[in-house]
Amino acid sequence: GPALHLTIFSTTLSVEFLPSVEIEPRTLRMTLLLGPPGSGKTTLLLALAGKLESDLKKKGCITYNGHEQNQFSIQRASAYISQIDNHIGELTVRETFDFANRCQGSGDPELLKTLESLEKERNVMPSPEIHAFMKASCVGGKRHNVMTDYILKVLGLDVCSDTVVGSDMIRGISGGQKKRV
Repeated sequence: GPALHLTIFSTTLSVEFLPSVEIEPRTLRMTLLLGPPGSGKTTLLLALAGKLESDLKKKGCITYNGHEQNQFSIQRASAYISQIDNHIGELTVRETFDFANRCQGSGDPELLKTLESLEKERNVMPSPEIHAFMKASCVGGKRHNVMTDYILKVLGLDVCSDTVVGSDMIRGISGGQKKRV
């Protein structure tokens, strides 16, 4: 049968959050969980990680490889990472990605020199496209970073790249855009 047959409901409200969910993810395979806002994706993931709020109760059974949750320490087998986004609201989207790239060492000319020296030493010929991209990512400064431009384009954030991310006190990009940042 399914690995999960579950109904989650509140003990203080008469609301069913996940009326009869059944899923059977494949072992060692990634599973994509999609649904509209408010459909219970987070509640489901919290249930799978054994982190439901105390006023929420479950009716049904969650099994992992045939074992029920009470047969092992679920916290050692799963984790839930919150959706809370910690951004510096005063930075623009572009500045946020530039900062992240610099923190990761992207665009460091010394790193490129070391890489080129290792390639030469080991007779490795990088593809011309990758070499050009690596070289272009080391050119830049404050106004232009090809790595940042590429990431912004791929994530569809190029349209808001010069808008501040925002915070509770500063109006910025939309919630969906913030998730992609």
